Amino acid sequence: MIIGTLISLAVTRTKPADIGKAFFDGMGSAYGSIIGIIIAAGVFVSGLTATGLVKAFIGAMLNNPAIVKICASVGPFLLGFLTGSGDAATFAFNEAVTPHAQEFGMSIVQMGSMATLGGTLGRTISPIAGATIICAGFAGVNPVEITKRNGIPIVLALLVGTFFLAQG
Repeated sequence: MIIGTLISLAVTRTKPADIGKAFFDGMGSAYGSIIGIIIAAGVFVSGLTATGLVKAFIGAMLNNPAIVKICASVGPFLLGFLTGSGDAATFAFNEAVTPHAQEFGMSIVQMGSMATLGGTLGRTISPIAGATIICAGFAGVNPVEITKRNGIPIVLALLVGTFFLAQG
């Protein structure tokens, strides 16, 4: 951001005070959005916990340990896809389920890494993610077209990543 700001200053010959103000306005807006996502993820987890879904999910994984490693990446992947936010999906999963990783025979780092991979790839393929919408606008296509084009490589990346992270 600093390099881009300096280049903008040199190219546009705008007053340094105006560039500085725009720089910090952009940083504040971005920071506020991230804090908003984190708060939304916390509220989302609270809702899932209140409805008993987290307890049921953990119970299902405890009763069927074979699905744990798949759920650790596919769960956040689906949340990221549906919400358009990989951070919210990852924070929600890691707050609700990852603390129980040892009960599933995994380390917290291993399960957290799988959740991060899944959430990130889910957001990447989501047609409602901000980045997808912006790219679709630049390309002049519907965001669903980008999702369809990237679908197979993203799912393959999820499978390969899950396999290697599951190995420990």
